[in-house]
Amino acid sequence: MKVSNYNYIIHKNSYSYWYNGINHTFFKVPISLGKKLEHIMNDNINMLPTNFCSRLVEKGFIVSDNTKELDIIREKYNEQVCRKDYLLTILPTLNCNFKCWYCIQDHVGSKMSVATIDKVKTHINYMINVEKIKSLQIEWFGGEPFLYFKQVILPICEYAQKLCAQKQIPYSTTATTNGYYLLPKICPDLVTLGFKRFQITLDGPKEQHDKVKFQNNCPSAFTHVLNNIEYILSNSSSIEILLRINYTEENLDQIIVEEVNQIISPQNRCKVRVMPKKVWQENVRKSRYESVKTILQKFHASGYNTVHFDAVNTFIPCYANRKYYNAINYNGDVVKCTTSNDLYEKCTHGEIEPDGSIKWNHDFIKKYKMVFFENKRCLQCKYLPLCMGVCPRDNYTKACKLENVDFHIEDSLVNYIDTIYETKSVK
Repeated sequence: MKVSNYNYIIHKNSYSYWYNGINHTFFKVPISLGKKLEHIMNDNINMLPTNFCSRLVEKGFIVSDNTKELDIIREKYNEQVCRKDYLLTILPTLNCNFKCWYCIQDHVGSKMSVATIDKVKTHINYMINVEKIKSLQIEWFGGEPFLYFKQVILPICEYAQKLCAQKQIPYSTTATTNGYYLLPKICPDLVTLGFKRFQITLDGPKEQHDKVKFQNNCPSAFTHVLNNIEYILSNSSSIEILLRINYTEENLDQIIVEEVNQIISPQNRCKVRVMPKKVWQENVRKSRYESVKTILQKFHASGYNTVHFDAVNTFIPCYANRKYYNAINYNGDVVKCTTSNDLYEKCTHGEIEPDGSIKWNHDFIKKYKMVFFENKRCLQCKYLPLCMGVCPRDNYTKACKLENVDFHIEDSLVNYIDTIYETKSVK
C-alpha cells in the first residue's frame, strides 16, 4: 500500500482537513489527531489503526502499490469527454439591454431567424434519434437571451421538451441572464417549459450595481432583478438561482448581504446559491479572499447556499472539451466556446447540415480534442484532478488557472469542508 499523490492535508483552525482529489472525498478531525495520523501514514502505513486505515483505503487516501493514479485521471477524463449527456448552448441574440463595462462580448444587433430555429430543431432531433444521447440540457445564453423569449426560447423549448418526452429522455433547460426580463407574467411559462436554474449576476451592492446596469425606465436594476427572483422562487418549487456576484476592489462590500436579504424572503434563500467571481480585468490579489470569505459566511448564515470550492470536480478543464457539448449562435454558426472571439469571426467554425449533424472546420475542432493536461507542468502538479489543465481557449499562453484566482486552493478546501459539515451533509 502507498499514499495517494493527490491528498491535500491542511492543518488549520484547530482541525486537520483531509481531501482526496481523485475521489473528491474528505473529512476533518482534531488537529492533534490529524497530525499524528498524517505522520504515521507517511512514515509507516502498517502502523495505522486498522479501522482508520480501512477508511483511508475506502476514500482513496491510501492506494495499492500497483495503482497508477495518472491513468485513473486519464480514464475519468475520457469518460467525461465522451459522456452522452448533451449540453447545448443556444444564443438567440448577441444583443443586450445593458452595456456592462467588463463584458467580454460585442453587443451585435441580432436575432435568431425562423429558418435558424428550424435548423436547431433538426439538430436536436438528430442528436436524439441518431446520436442516441442519454439526456438533453439546453442552456440559454447571449447577449441577453430573454430579449426574445416568445420568438426563440419558447418554440425551441416546446419542441425539445415534447421530443424528449416521446423518447423518454431526461430534459431540462437553464439560462444565463441578467434577470431584467424574467417578469412575473412569464413565470408560468418558465415552469411549464422545464426551467431549472437561472444564473444571474449582481455587480456588487445596490449603488455599484445600478451604476453598471441601468436603463432610463428603471430606477434600480438591482431592486428590479431581485424582485423578479423573489417572485419566481415564490411561485415555483423547481427553479433555483445561481447568484453570481462579480467583484472588484471597489465593490467588495458586506452591505450586499443586507440589501439582498431585504428582498429575498427567508423561505426562498435555500434555493439561491451565491457564487462570487472576480471580474476578469481585475488583478489577482490572494489576500482579498478573506473579504470574499466573510461575505460568503454572512450569506450562508442568512440561509443561502454558498460556493466555497471554485475548482473542477468533473475531470475536464472546461465543458467545451466534451464531445457532447456545442453552442449554436443566433445565425446558426456552431462553436465550442462562448467566451472567445469565435462568435464574431466571419469564418464558419461549424454548421448544421440538412440532416441535423454538424460539419466542423477541421482546424478549429482539433484544438478541442487535445488533452491539455498532457504536459510536464500539469502532470507533475498535485492539484491536477482539481484543475485538469488549462482552458482550450487559453492553451497558447500555457497559463495556470490556479494562478489567476483570488484564492489559495487550501483555503478553498477548508471552507468547502467546513460548509458541508455545517449543513450535516458529510460524505
